[in-house]
Amino acid sequence: MFASTFRCIASTLILSGLHLIAWAQPTSRWSSLFDGKSLAGWDTYLRQPEGTKQPPYGLNNDPLRVFTVADGAIRASGQLWGGISTRQEYDNYHLRLAVRWGTKKWYPNDSTRRDAGLLYHATGPYSFAYDCWLRSSELQIQEGEFGDFFGVGAGSAEFPMQPVTVRGKSLDQYAVDAPLRRNADAVGSGRVYRSGDFERPHGQWNTVELITRGADAVYIVNGYVVNRLFNTYRPAIHQQTTRGKIQLQSEGAEVYYRQIELRPVDYTSPQSLSLTADKTTLTDLVPGKPQSVQLTNRGDAVELVAVELSGPANDRFRVQLPTFPLRLKRGETLALPVVLLSADPNRTTTATLRLETVLGPVPDLAISLQGR
Repeated sequence: MFASTFRCIASTLILSGLHLIAWAQPTSRWSSLFDGKSLAGWDTYLRQPEGTKQPPYGLNNDPLRVFTVADGAIRASGQLWGGISTRQEYDNYHLRLAVRWGTKKWYPNDSTRRDAGLLYHATGPYSFAYDCWLRSSELQIQEGEFGDFFGVGAGSAEFPMQPVTVRGKSLDQYAVDAPLRRNADAVGSGRVYRSGDFERPHGQWNTVELITRGADAVYIVNGYVVNRLFNTYRPAIHQQTTRGKIQLQSEGAEVYYRQIELRPVDYTSPQSLSLTADKTTLTDLVPGKPQSVQLTNRGDAVELVAVELSGPANDRFRVQLPTFPLRLKRGETLALPVVLLSADPNRTTTATLRLETVLGPVPDLAISLQGR
């Protein structure tokens, strides 16, 4: 199956900054990892109830029904900390799933933000981290903070990142134009804050996507790139981290996971790419009055998977997104309406809009957004 070792790339990929100059057009289809009816193909692992000294429940022992199927989704009750993981390992893939919060919260997280997570490149033992999670990297799923990176023992990585203060705490934040720096290699640490808040209101479904290419990864929330990392590496064993299981967390809050699908990243069909915009700047954007930029593909067919908004005010803008992934053929156009959600009366609100493929950002394409 496509959970194979890293493919030999037929064409040379040249990395210039963060822009891949050679391109591939994925032709692979999505495979469902969850049938919507049962937990077939998945294993559960649960630790002991919080505040007790009893032994962990362990592997595939779930008497409290922490993980069940409800309305076509995997329901994690949050009552116990633990995870549900694929039995198969994967590498070089594009994963997507839908996530929605429930209402219940449990001790010790009953007075904090709802919390869960997507763990990837996950390997044993099951009790490696916090007595209930595999060694892995995390795409954080937390209220208001979808898309943060946390290390769970799979190694550190290089991020384009800059310092930021969040609720009085100094953190590193992903910023596409920032210098590459390596984060800390520690379980539950090495946090890299997402670039912006693109989560939908409580009770609505969010689409979370993960693209892995070797030891690199891209995090996408509701069609927006929010984090990007390179060269995940475990110095203790002198190896990159490139493959493993996929694990979904139960962490003190009720959460639902559905439509869990995966496809391999295909490197075998290099394409020349020439995507142009009819304008390089959208100025005087005001709340409630969208303006559009029109893109034209003047090169070979390309598949777009997301947009990226960068800059300190990036999440004050929204783009009316098409259904991704979107294949744009030579000569075809795509209109992207952009709207400003809220303005800062004391300064001009700005951001930059880019397009994303499975192999990285579209090169030489950046639209400046200016609100007032």
